[in-house]
Amino acid sequence: MSQTATELARVKQLEPVAGITANDRYYFGYQYGLGTSYIVPYLRSKGVPFAGKSLCEIGCGEGGVLAALADEGASYSLGIDIRQEAIDRAKIIFNALDIPSDFKIHDVTNEATPPEWREKFDFVTLRDVMEHLDDTVGSLRNVMEFMRPGAYLYVVFPPYYSPYGGHQHALNNLWGKLPFIQFLPDALFKPLISSGRSLDIDEVTRLRDIRLTIDKFRDAVSTVGLQLVDEELFFLRPVFKLKFGLPALKVNALKHVPFLREVGALEASYLLRKV
Repeated sequence: MSQTATELARVKQLEPVAGITANDRYYFGYQYGLGTSYIVPYLRSKGVPFAGKSLCEIGCGEGGVLAALADEGASYSLGIDIRQEAIDRAKIIFNALDIPSDFKIHDVTNEATPPEWREKFDFVTLRDVMEHLDDTVGSLRNVMEFMRPGAYLYVVFPPYYSPYGGHQHALNNLWGKLPFIQFLPDALFKPLISSGRSLDIDEVTRLRDIRLTIDKFRDAVSTVGLQLVDEELFFLRPVFKLKFGLPALKVNALKHVPFLREVGALEASYLLRKV
């Protein structure tokens, strides 16, 4: 069965499941598709093992990426999110797919790591999560508490100064359709984001305070002592294949070009290891 067929089969299993909407199936489907078509093959190519290993996804949402990783023969998987509704959906989905997993509410920035999670996991991932965490260094230190010595950490985020790195598109207003408005001074930026749902306005404002850049993340990795295994920069993100039918396009040549890497890479991905 091809990866595309596997994705479709997984989503089809969810069609008769009570409590799962078409929207839920869509988000799970593209997450699972991203996992099977890109993330798993990439991690395999870097020597990351999954069979018999324990996995954790922080900011799991509907759990599609975690499901793709767990399907590689993991012995245990845990999904963490700060949203109860996401945890509830993921539990229903994984039960329907008969994938053993636990799901828990947890704030990796502001809550202590439960003792039962300390040094438990062989692999941890945060996809489009790190840019939302107020304390980059502190959050990485907390994530490292989850990891066994030698464990891998896979982090993916859109750099803040990339075209839509400010998440202005989440506002669904006219100005949110424009790239690079996060470069504007507050006197112009704040009026442009003032329409839309209050929660989205708050989050766009939070991301402006955090401003997670490639340089900031690299510095945080060095500060906490994680080993850099691989870094990749993309102009067209791998997830765009699932969402828009566009092929992934790397811009790794920008890694060593200050400023241009921040504005020209729509995704920065890091494979790290706890030594």
